[in-house]
Amino acid sequence: MGSYISLIYGEAKVELVNDKLYLKFLPTPIFHSPLEHWQYNTFTIKFPDVPALPEGKVSFILGPDSDVEKMLIDVPNPDFDFTELDFIRQK
Repeated sequence: MGSYISLIYGEAKVELVNDKLYLKFLPTPIFHSPLEHWQYNTFTIKFPDVPALPEGKVSFILGPDSDVEKMLIDVPNPDFDFTELDFIRQK
């Protein structure tokens, strides 16, 4: 959980909502999704308000102290390259 900042995009938050992790992109409220555990530190996402976007993955990258340092997002689509967004966790 926490707040993540991308210099290109802005802020995204991971929160606990009804006992589930939930991702919200603050600059674009239609980009929100529950995080469903897939494997290890990777979760699947599907934006319910943007049905044209396929399911994607969110990976949390751990630092040497095992704390989350960054969040990577990959939603394969031709219109918006989520992989360019380098979200750094805010302490």
